Amino acid sequence: MSTPFPPPSANEKPKRKLWPWFLGGCLVLVLIGVAAFIGVGYLGAKWMGAAAKETLAGIPVVEENFGTVTDAGMDLMALGTTPGSMVFKITGEKGEGRLSIQVNPATQEFESATLTLPNGEVHDIDASVLEKLKALQQGRLPQG
Repeated sequence: MSTPFPPPSANEKPKRKLWPWFLGGCLVLVLIGVAAFIGVGYLGAKWMGAAAKETLAGIPVVEENFGTVTDAGMDLMALGTTPGSMVFKITGEKGEGRLSIQVNPATQEFESATLTLPNGEVHDIDASVLEKLKALQQGRLPQG
């Protein structure tokens, strides 16, 4: 006949396992890092959108067709559909459209830009506005 294990003595404390605490701490650190990364990306996109809004406000075609530009944020849904370009969604008093900027894949510089109006017409952006957008890309404030 076999004898059962003896009961633990009343003085012995059960040992705590540290690995669940360690894994939990690592998970919390990873979540904080991901949240910080997303926050910095969001703030950068908002800054770029605000700067694009200011730049677009001086373009006659934009003023004619959109009125006062109220928002010009990055259109993240359109980024995957147009490889090699950045797309901004422009919202104004008269409607909504898109600014699509083609980027050179080798140098990452802006090559050209097109503006899609609320009625569906597409206009090429002239060189002076493209220079302002290039200044924004390089972190400089556009002049004039």
